[in-house]
Amino acid sequence: MSTTPSLTTIPTSTPTTDAALLKRGIPSWPSELQRYSQAVMLDSALGANYFVKCKQVDPFEDQNYGVWEGIVHPSGVLYYFDASTKTYTGSNIKKYTSNQLDNLQNWIGAARRRLQEDAWYMVVEPVATEDGDYYEYYCVVPDAHIITWFEDFNADLLFQECAFAREWNHKRLELEAQFWKHIDFFPRHYSMQPSDATELRAQLEWFLAEGLTLEQSTAASLFWSTDQTEKVIARLINFENLLDSNLFLREQGVAYCGRIWNILRHHQFLNYYGLPEARLMRTHSIEGGERRRNVRFLSLLAIAAMFGVPALVLEHVEKLHVDGIVNLLDIGKFLDHFNDDNMRHSTLAGVIMAVDASILAIPDIGSQTITRALCSLSLILSVHCIFAGVVAQHFGQKMKSLEFAVRSSLTLHS
Repeated sequence: MSTTPSLTTIPTSTPTTDAALLKRGIPSWPSELQRYSQAVMLDSALGANYFVKCKQVDPFEDQNYGVWEGIVHPSGVLYYFDASTKTYTGSNIKKYTSNQLDNLQNWIGAARRRLQEDAWYMVVEPVATEDGDYYEYYCVVPDAHIITWFEDFNADLLFQECAFAREWNHKRLELEAQFWKHIDFFPRHYSMQPSDATELRAQLEWFLAEGLTLEQSTAASLFWSTDQTEKVIARLINFENLLDSNLFLREQGVAYCGRIWNILRHHQFLNYYGLPEARLMRTHSIEGGERRRNVRFLSLLAIAAMFGVPALVLEHVEKLHVDGIVNLLDIGKFLDHFNDDNMRHSTLAGVIMAVDASILAIPDIGSQTITRALCSLSLILSVHCIFAGVVAQHFGQKMKSLEFAVRSSLTLHS
């Protein structure tokens, strides 16, 4: 079981020097650090080494580099921890020059002197610029289950998913979600308590019950389906039994619980007990609106000519409006239903085109002016229907991406 490291005494410095160093600090948060997207650069000049010594059975070598201890995440990602300053980083420490490492340590020292909190952890990610390195950072408070910073911070990008995140209780939900994201990324040194697993399981069981009893519940969108939620709860019960038996969770279990807590708290941030100001900036609902569609003569003619133009579907699409929380399950279900109707109407349009062509081929009937005009119009509308169907099918596939759906809704309703 990992022990909580103690903070080493930080060397003193002049206020002027610290102020200059801290200007290079950039407040950030775990989701912004993109922990799993960093490319690993190999030194090609060293070449490969496939040689294994006789009877070589050495254990894994430590990944330590100076004061930085290399820790392998359960996923295989390598991150570093400096026990003397209780600081994590996901950056590849070995790629930095000695001067860059000295600057990093100086900045961490200045940050610690400003922070004056020995029990808190820090996460620092250097960012190289032409003007030298800057340092993205955030502070972690394990006892309070929250992240924070040692300066005032306008976190509009962090809270932007909610249009009017105003109250502290509302904002704290996302800050706690980011804390659990940190635990997912850096599980070492966090001791999961039985209360953590018990409370998490209780809340998920409530969401499962809501998803089973309410068809329009957004609870199912937490893990895509109620079946997935049941599987997550089953794993949490195992973790809870381990903790109740005075056993400890390995890092895999800690990271797993951190990931689930992050999903749950972020979901609660988006809902925030149903208060109006917590509505998403752009969401969707399948409820009908009061808008009425003006059906012109051309639309009536198209319906009569093609025997199946999806007018009701188009009417339904036009009445979609923003109300509530985005639910990927609802979006996927609606798009699958719409695409099925779209395919059937496109097939029908193809059959109508074949019938129109057959009618025009009959000498006595196809040569009449009225018949030729109606069949020609039907052919044109059928081609338009097939082309529109192909475009709608492509758009529907892209709409299954939540990011694209929110961006499209923003454009349509702005």
